[in-house]
Amino acid sequence: MELYKKLNIDEKVFQNIVERLKRLPNDFETYLFSAMHSEHCGYMHSKKYLKNFYTNKSYEDENAGCIQIKNYNLFFKMESHNHPCAIEPYQGSMTGVGGIIRDIISLGANPVCLLNSLKFGKIKQDKTKYYLSEVTRGISTYGNSVGIPTISGETIFDERFLDIPIVNVLALGLVKNNEIMLSKAKEDALIILLGSKTGIDGLDGASFASKILNKNSSRTSVQIGDPYTKKKLIEAVLEINKLNTTIACQDLGASGILSSTSELCYKGNCGAELYLDKVHCQFENITPIQMMLSESQERMAFVIKKEGLNDFKKIAENYELEYSIIGKTIKGNSYKVFYKNELLADIPLNVLCEPYLFDLKRYEEKTITKIDTIKSLKETFLDLINDENFVSKKYIYSQFDEEVQGRTAFSQKENAIGIQYLKETNSFIAIAAKTTVDLSAKEAIKNSFLYLYRKLVSFGFEPKGITNCLNFANPNRKIVQTDFLDTVNELKKLSWEFKIPVVSGNVSFYNENETAYIPPCATIAMLGCAEDKKNIIKPQIFENNYIYYFGEMENNSNDFDYETKLKEIIFSLHKRNLITAVKSVGKFGIIGTLLKNSLFYNIGFKIKANNDLYFKKYPSGYILISENVISNELDKNSFPYSYLGRYFGDKIKFEDLEFDLSQINQIYQNKLYSEMEK
Repeated sequence: MELYKKLNIDEKVFQNIVERLKRLPNDFETYLFSAMHSEHCGYMHSKKYLKNFYTNKSYEDENAGCIQIKNYNLFFKMESHNHPCAIEPYQGSMTGVGGIIRDIISLGANPVCLLNSLKFGKIKQDKTKYYLSEVTRGISTYGNSVGIPTISGETIFDERFLDIPIVNVLALGLVKNNEIMLSKAKEDALIILLGSKTGIDGLDGASFASKILNKNSSRTSVQIGDPYTKKKLIEAVLEINKLNTTIACQDLGASGILSSTSELCYKGNCGAELYLDKVHCQFENITPIQMMLSESQERMAFVIKKEGLNDFKKIAENYELEYSIIGKTIKGNSYKVFYKNELLADIPLNVLCEPYLFDLKRYEEKTITKIDTIKSLKETFLDLINDENFVSKKYIYSQFDEEVQGRTAFSQKENAIGIQYLKETNSFIAIAAKTTVDLSAKEAIKNSFLYLYRKLVSFGFEPKGITNCLNFANPNRKIVQTDFLDTVNELKKLSWEFKIPVVSGNVSFYNENETAYIPPCATIAMLGCAEDKKNIIKPQIFENNYIYYFGEMENNSNDFDYETKLKEIIFSLHKRNLITAVKSVGKFGIIGTLLKNSLFYNIGFKIKANNDLYFKKYPSGYILISENVISNELDKNSFPYSYLGRYFGDKIKFEDLEFDLSQINQIYQNKLYSEMEK
């Protein structure tokens, strides 16, 4: 078999390489192309469709995007580590966190928080318990050890993720406007590798993440994380990036030395010469191919002016980090790789870094008729309180440190939103993630977007920016192409309508194995800001508080004008101290939202309303909680509202049903723990 086929390079892709190269690549070069022209590195099925989102035009071609707060930039990005977690969930999740941190520090930003979005099979299944335990352990081990708080997250249990867990992680960092470090090299400078020795872990990680999982998928494709080295690396990188002689910085993620050095020079319009015998390695007999493609963790690449070498050395030695001068930047467009004076590769950077891009097509979807089982209100309620997606996720989030660095303003883990105080800007930020997997792709991304918008508003924050992680199965499937295009097009529409920039993102295809593939699974995270503590609606619910539903019930009026007017009214009610809490209503409807409040504040409720509304999913409004009757205030607006009832006592009452709150709380708090112990 020809080498390019063995390396999983598509026939069209290889022919495109040959045509542009005007010759056949040698074996060494073919290995380089197999990584750089993989889906993971090249975004070959998605790149052309990820344009034209509403953006703020800030650092769009960098490792992360940002929003500006005063004289600081807040960089944030979400990425996937799905394939590694399916094979080795502990190391896969650790290195997922480590990798996204590197994206942030490469820009000179100090990482201030982490967030995650996780999907597993049904909790009763042993494989789910294994994945959940190991992924949680990996995220907590890395984040806690490196001293970055994990402040928010979401977890979904669905049988379609049994063999293919989805692990998306986000990092957010802060940097002064004049201290941002770009990943664009300049000619006649040194290329320096800093951090851990290069080994053979994660050797084919980029190509591995660009194909379908199978029984032969190797654990050697998974990187091994070291959070203690990462902590030293973070501090060193932030210092090095402040040197006047530092030109550019890039993390070593997918494809290691190859992708980092080639992308630095490609974006900087210069060439490179690498000398692989200079690389500090774990083993003497490591091959040039292994050096180039290894994804060994805790490594960064720098382009440094020659006169800055001594300052660089001092910082590296101060943090006890190894480094090696592995090459130099040159004039032109050539990417040259040498080993012991032998020229192994000489490739034009535009050919190496610009892969063939596939065309996708939207096909007609199959109409699926879903027949819902009609249940009584009691049965529906009992199903709700036993639903693994409704119950407390304390088993997971209790393993994450949210207090380290002392920025967390007040804990909202049960509300799946993180709120931090940024002393540098004397302002507050809030961030949350959402994935919807039980609607069509178009409706799912719309629901997630609007839900996050309302969640931020319900805490008093102005929505300011979005990142995404778009997880799909094999892009050659017709339904996957359709779902992907519907997702991207709807997100474009929403971002422009609401003028909320999509600052960064990630696409993960091939999330399937030989027997199953995931549903469309588009995760978005939305960031909000509050410049004054007085603007924050810190939820408080007391005995005898009144409960209102405010806004449309049907999900058909949620355009920008509608959502903006609701937001303005809610902010005005808060400013006048007329409400004590606001809740966005999610998947579990009005009853689910009210019950979460009851469980958190240990107060029962009694409501009486049209029972068709109790469990309706994804309505278009908010729950308002007040100490006094506010009907007169709500009457002043042209939006519908309903008085539902009051919080009091220790019972949950609606219609002719009554449930004991303490018994519900036992189920809510302990279900995941008891299932994990079986």
